[in-house]
Amino acid sequence: MKRLGTVLHAIDNLLIVRADQTLEKDVLYQNSIVVTKKMIRIGKIKELFGPVNSPYFSIKLFRDVQNSEIKKLRNERIYLQ
Repeated sequence: MKRLGTVLHAIDNLLIVRADQTLEKDVLYQNSIVVTKKMIRIGKIKELFGPVNSPYFSIKLFRDVQNSEIKKLRNERIYLQ
């Protein structure tokens, strides 16, 4: 499990995440599974954007993720499975 980054925003069915400074750039792939610190699968990486030094990601959430759970994710760290 590798630390991906911190959730900044939740928009509809997407999360916007700022990459962690310790993240290795060669481990990032679209459609990689993203999990919480409790190992709950929440979605997949949809898109990478922003500067190469500190990229951002959009995470497409799985349909079974509840709205109440999405609100709790703000400012939380998420991880690559």
